[in-house]
Amino acid sequence: MTRRDGPWMERRLLPFCVLVIAAMQPALWAQGSKNPPGSRVLELTETQKIRHVLSRFAFGPTPGLVERVRRQGLDAWFEEQLECKGKSPQILRDRLADLDTWGRSAGDILLELQRIREDIGPDPKQKDRVRLNRARNLARNQLKDAVLFHAIYSGNQVLETAVDFFRNHFNVTVNKGSVRYYATEYERDILRKGALGSFGWLLEHTAKSPAMLFYLDNYLSRRPPSKQELKGIERRVRRRTKSRKRAEEEVEIAKQRGLNENYGRELLELHTLGVDNYYRQKDVIEVAKALTGWTISRDRKNKTVSFQFRSDMHIPGPKTFLGSVIPEIKKNPVREGEMVLERLVKHKGTAHFLAWKLCRWFIADDPPEDCVQRIAKVFHKTNGEMKAVLRAIYHDSEFWNPKNFQTKFKRPFEFVVSALRVTGAEVRSTRALHRALKVLSEPIYECEDPTGYYDQAEAWNDPGVLAVRWSFAMQLATNKIPGIRIPDSFYADLHPSLPQVWKDQLARKMLPAGIGDKTDKVLDAIIRKVIREQKEVRAGRRKKPLKKVLAPLLVGLLLGSPEFQKQ
Repeated sequence: MTRRDGPWMERRLLPFCVLVIAAMQPALWAQGSKNPPGSRVLELTETQKIRHVLSRFAFGPTPGLVERVRRQGLDAWFEEQLECKGKSPQILRDRLADLDTWGRSAGDILLELQRIREDIGPDPKQKDRVRLNRARNLARNQLKDAVLFHAIYSGNQVLETAVDFFRNHFNVTVNKGSVRYYATEYERDILRKGALGSFGWLLEHTAKSPAMLFYLDNYLSRRPPSKQELKGIERRVRRRTKSRKRAEEEVEIAKQRGLNENYGRELLELHTLGVDNYYRQKDVIEVAKALTGWTISRDRKNKTVSFQFRSDMHIPGPKTFLGSVIPEIKKNPVREGEMVLERLVKHKGTAHFLAWKLCRWFIADDPPEDCVQRIAKVFHKTNGEMKAVLRAIYHDSEFWNPKNFQTKFKRPFEFVVSALRVTGAEVRSTRALHRALKVLSEPIYECEDPTGYYDQAEAWNDPGVLAVRWSFAMQLATNKIPGIRIPDSFYADLHPSLPQVWKDQLARKMLPAGIGDKTDKVLDAIIRKVIREQKEVRAGRRKKPLKKVLAPLLVGLLLGSPEFQKQ
């Protein structure tokens, strides 16, 4: 669009922006849609079923994907997805190959940072500070890129949605200290490897990961120092510093070291049993004791940062947890913490809590209890084998209930990724996407709360944020986002002389449930206005082809519409 086109669109689309924001409120969905989700529909059509699955077990369709799934068969496609048989597309491999830190270990990343510090020296100039700051942020920024690229381009979309679930379930943030260096391995080697595997494997490996150990401070959790150890600290500091005051200060600091309950609490509350389910505060303390000595080791020679158990930090003795005793294991005390995790995986409370969260993620914001119970039974029976659990959700009658069709509200991440996928957008730079996600309040790996980002509509259905979605949609559609472009091929099937039918053609590609009444009226008004103004352009003045002006405008309006916010 030219500069002259830009203000024209902004002035004339302000009324629509207000309409979009109002229509996005859930209470208005029913009155704003020709076919409100689940209304008077006894069974989903084949196309609706395909689009339903691609809205929940994928980040939306890409051009042509609906027809490919139809030819393959929906059940066959889903099973193939569970087995991750699809080869990564070349574009994804190319994008990941450009990320220097994606395939590297945390130890290697830290070693490179150390080399840069040594190269800069103790008196850095301004350009050196810039270089160092870039080096500090490189791994975290490229990790965010890798997450985006996988979500946009991966052919294994069931895996991507499962990873997205566990990225929030086992949340860590790159904004806390060294997590920025540890999170790449956490995403690549734990979440991506385990999302379709065993929940028990995921629980143990997240518990032992440097990212989680650092994020929830368990690497610091230890038995309090004894009087003899405090005297030893005092002697060593006085000998080294020749200062009695410094020695006393170090002793006071050492006294503060001890049991840290952060991870133990979140393990029970967020990762397994759920808030106040089956456990009490004394159970939190006993779990924290069992997990003392679980800390982080950095091996510079082998370029690794890994889990380490230190028996000198561990609190000895038996632990009473959920009414039963975990015996002291003197020869192998790390087993005490592992036994806690094993008991939690097998606990019926964990099965129910995970089933409820998964049903809320894939089926409905408020899933029926009988549905949750069915999925919990599968989780408990299989000890949390995720393929079996996701397969049970897919085949459950509640998943296919028409009342759940297009009733969930996209999180900002889902909105941005689905907009890029449905338009087949070419992504050369991610900077603007990360800025958009920041403004939309869901920057990747930056949720400070250990809950992770919420997935219910009430967490995201805010008029101010929705206005930003509308703005992003218009910029994407008109190719005004640097480094991102919707290819001409997306518009190839639009007949140049039939602009009145473009709306319906584009809607069929982009909106699973079709266009709502309000959006339909706005689009019709826009089409008439653009056509009229094109005809009124004075002879001799340069005029853009109608397709170049109107088609991107319609795409932007559809992406910003209430209907596109649903999944």
